[in-house]
Amino acid sequence: MNATTTGNASRAAMTQNPADDSVSSSPYHAITVTRSYEGVVRQIAASIRNGEIGGGERLPTERELSAAFGVSRGVVREAIKVLGALGMVEARQGSGIFVLNTVPTITRAFTLSVSPDRESVERLFEFRRTLEVESAALAALRRTDAELAAIVAASEASARAVESDDLETFGVHDNAFHAAIARASGNSYFEVAVATARQMQVEVVPLISDWAGSFPAATVHHRAIAEAIGARDPDAAAHAMADHILGTAQAVTQRFPVPQVNDAVMGAATV
Repeated sequence: MNATTTGNASRAAMTQNPADDSVSSSPYHAITVTRSYEGVVRQIAASIRNGEIGGGERLPTERELSAAFGVSRGVVREAIKVLGALGMVEARQGSGIFVLNTVPTITRAFTLSVSPDRESVERLFEFRRTLEVESAALAALRRTDAELAAIVAASEASARAVESDDLETFGVHDNAFHAAIARASGNSYFEVAVATARQMQVEVVPLISDWAGSFPAATVHHRAIAEAIGARDPDAAAHAMADHILGTAQAVTQRFPVPQVNDAVMGAATV
């Protein structure tokens, strides 16, 4: 079977007759992870990225998806909300759920590349670390007094928000802090890429809001980064930013279920 035939077969399975209860030809498999909707999002997003279902085509019904994934219809609805927020699908009243037929912008292309699972989120933070470590080093070399003032102001505002237990306000000032550093780098590409990476994090990783215990540590990191940039020390700025991104990544990824490892594999690995 050639690639074209395979693609057509996949599309046929995705757009089966709503009246047909059979899911034997579905390209999806049952979800068994704790955060079930994330697995649904991941599989449907992969089908769209791989071209198994194209723009303008209709997804199976909510009932069919529920049966194919082995989850409740509520889980399917949650997944469709996430896919809609990512700009991948659109629910049309009385017609069904359709894949959007649009050409992705650079920002949307980045967003489509991440899914809410541990490995993908780890790669996202790896990407952020690469961007923001260099951005901080350049900011230490190139920042103006006004740009430094903006960095320091955002750092202090985020600290005050944590002291008053206002995590929503912390998020606003945290975004402002990272944006100010990217702007101070003097490279507009860093400014756009950092903003995009952080937006990906907010939209695709809803559990970000759960790591409250790490906010005080984040404010300590912020001050260290701001001080290094103020001292025009690129090495210290880069190191402080690396610590900050790593700390955030650990706080977020620890919220994912620990993968189950076969005992035999563990034994072989420790020999």
